[in-house]
Amino acid sequence: MTAHSYAYWLNKNYGKSVLIAPKVKDYKDHADYKVYRFKSILLPGMNPYRVGLPMIDVKFKQKIRKIKFDLMHAHCPFISGQLAKKLSRKLNVPLVTTFHTKYRDDFKKVINNELFIDFMMNLTLDFYNTADLVWVPNTATGYTLKEYGFTGSFEIMPNGTDMEIPEKAQLLRWRNKGLEMIGADPNEFVMLFVGQHRWEKNVRLILEALKTLYDDKKKFKMVFVGEGYAVKEMKKLAKLFRLKDIIRFLGVITDRNELKNIYAASDLFIFPSIYDNSPLVIQEAAAFNIPSIVVKNSSSSEGIVDGVNGFIIDNEVDSLVQKISELINEQDFIKKVGEGARKSIHHTWESVVNDVCLRYVDIIKDHRSRNSRIYVDDED
Repeated sequence: MTAHSYAYWLNKNYGKSVLIAPKVKDYKDHADYKVYRFKSILLPGMNPYRVGLPMIDVKFKQKIRKIKFDLMHAHCPFISGQLAKKLSRKLNVPLVTTFHTKYRDDFKKVINNELFIDFMMNLTLDFYNTADLVWVPNTATGYTLKEYGFTGSFEIMPNGTDMEIPEKAQLLRWRNKGLEMIGADPNEFVMLFVGQHRWEKNVRLILEALKTLYDDKKKFKMVFVGEGYAVKEMKKLAKLFRLKDIIRFLGVITDRNELKNIYAASDLFIFPSIYDNSPLVIQEAAAFNIPSIVVKNSSSSEGIVDGVNGFIIDNEVDSLVQKISELINEQDFIKKVGEGARKSIHHTWESVVNDVCLRYVDIIKDHRSRNSRIYVDDED
């Protein structure tokens, strides 16, 4: 969503921008900007993450070779990031990169060897240390990068959302459609999680809290939107906890209009992840006046004040149970805090990309003034 939003608003308001990304089977682009895709394969055990193969994609390389970029922006330090780095050096243009993800946690999921994890982290950090400029979406993410061993400086460039604040009549229509999609009554208390279904997202804590709430005779519906390696086990736990009729697993919703229906039908957003850095979904929920429950001192909690524009809990099941129990019959209070979230957390991508473009212009000017040499590289 970040890369798409950058490309969309840059093209719409400023000038030509293209997006380079891996091919995904059966996916068709419907963008208002040019997308160049290279061959890729699924990363074992990390669905839906993919490994790109641009080095063997002859047609892709022929297309990219013809483009004269003024700036490269990489949102990943691996294959696509290395491609951006090579192109930036070949064309003698600046390389900007954004650090989004807690990569050490990802490596631990698929690599059971600390030495090899350290080796992979060194390769990752080498990429960030050699970029012209490193951006992070919030301060906590920058601290994570520093903890990894990053020796340079970083700038904060926040994320935005494409979810616009709906009009009242529009919100009511979407809410009715959403309630129908999840099979909930208008008076039912609906909680929502949107994101990858991975244990790192703390989804087990949600399920265990729901079990306690259900055993305490609380009335609610819980909706999970997304996919991931943990989804089968999550469904098994839901069945074991006798929550099969309470929880709705809707899978991935790629249609943003359908996702709007789900947000509009929800009362509270549950996002206890301690893995995420600056989750876009919290902003999406805020567009609908929905406050989020987040874990204290997590990167996701940056900017959230308990009871003002969101809710903060300890990273414990009992803490989540207590918070939901306090709120489940306090709809007016939830709405008030949701309004606080909309006013302070929600930022449109258009406004964010305005700042991005202004910064790009300065970066390009500075790079050209410092270095006017043009590299010539005949390699593929």
